Amino acid sequence: MPTRDEFVAASKPAGPDLTGGAQVTPLSATVTDGATSTGPTAKPASEYARPGGLEGDAYDVDFAFRTGGASLAAQKLADLTVTHANEPGYADALLKASEQTLQGMADQLGERTRKGSLDDEKKDAFGKLNTTYETLKNLSVVADKVSPESLKLLGQKLAAATPDDNELNQLDDSLAELQEESMPGLAKLAGTLVTELQAAGKNSAAKELLKEHKPLQEVSTAPAVDGNRWTPGTPLSEAKNAHNTTVRGDFDKARNGDYNWFEGDVSMELDREGRIEMRHDSRHEDGDNLTLSEWLNESKKEGVGVKLDVKNEQVFDNRFLEDVRASGIPQERLMFNLGFGETERHGAETRRMFPNAMLAINPPDDVPVDQQVERMKNLAQREDIKGPVTFVFNYDNLPSKEQIAELQKIGPVSVWKGGAASGTDVGGIKDKLKNEYQVQGMVDIKEDFVDQTVDKVKDKARDTLRGFVRPPFFVG
Repeated sequence: MPTRDEFVAASKPAGPDLTGGAQVTPLSATVTDGATSTGPTAKPASEYARPGGLEGDAYDVDFAFRTGGASLAAQKLADLTVTHANEPGYADALLKASEQTLQGMADQLGERTRKGSLDDEKKDAFGKLNTTYETLKNLSVVADKVSPESLKLLGQKLAAATPDDNELNQLDDSLAELQEESMPGLAKLAGTLVTELQAAGKNSAAKELLKEHKPLQEVSTAPAVDGNRWTPGTPLSEAKNAHNTTVRGDFDKARNGDYNWFEGDVSMELDREGRIEMRHDSRHEDGDNLTLSEWLNESKKEGVGVKLDVKNEQVFDNRFLEDVRASGIPQERLMFNLGFGETERHGAETRRMFPNAMLAINPPDDVPVDQQVERMKNLAQREDIKGPVTFVFNYDNLPSKEQIAELQKIGPVSVWKGGAASGTDVGGIKDKLKNEYQVQGMVDIKEDFVDQTVDKVKDKARDTLRGFVRPPFFVG
């Protein structure tokens, strides 16, 4: 492999070389992920001479494999694929250049499929949880972007490592879970695996997967058609926000209503370490909480604006932003609701990954309004945060009309209010904010519904009856 100096001497142009699909020699041989293995020890990245362009990207995938195993390498593949999504041929060239590393990843998945003791809820040899699920999730992202030839390559590698058995442990469980979450590219990934298992004569494994998945030739290759409830460029004042959509029943109400924005609270899962779900409280909620991936993918189908309210900062350490990007929701339909602390710590990275998304800066209620306004202005004008922003205030703690006018030189002011007291004139509040205060952002005044308590009782009863089995997503 050429050294960095040799690449510089040759004056190789920056960026991926898509003319060939170069083969890159992996940094390490295949490593299996045995129950007692401690995994390979990698040298520091500084000790490697990383080449440039496409070969350098394939090199990074293999380095991720050495240091974090199959799930980290699949994450790297997905991140690079999404980052270069507008470069024709890039995803195919990267997959071809990473072929030997891909085989190592498939071998680790095959080992986990053979040994049921290597459970996703236990850490793997690299200290990672949910290895099978995360690997397949990110390979689905790649599968959604590559050509039929590359899909075949992906299927061949996975099929070669999959045992011909009707007991596939986490492999079929994770594929079914991702199918339930409407993961983009999952049908193609499962389809190519089924097809290549059949081609290899592994009929027991193929038959097991065919219970839930179709062979590739029966999978539609047409791009998914998404709704258009919210058109980017529409004034934010025209947003009608569904404030609560974290549980299945509330999401279905929003889906069947006339809302053009869905709001979801983002937290770490309580029952499965290392996973993200939609949940407002620090405890279990009544109803069936959606996973982050499921919520994003279903919201994308509706074509709504998506407001993500971070309730647990730990999500930023668990690929929250990467999962949002992998969903493919257009940036102009994304809003990240961040408090002062989250904006300070994660605003720059969020802006770097989503330059056209809206950052909703949300102050704590216990800070005087004058201080809120100044802090908001300072944060919004930071060089690494500048871009589309809205300033979010609680209706019970509004700034003055003059302060609103000053803030709106930078971005629209939005206003929210929790459950309105019985008899509150919600329409009058909205008119006052828009006409008297000249608020230009989202006005989200939560209204009371007489049947709200009854609905919660019904939801809880339904969830109790169906026990621990998560049903297919209800389509209204």
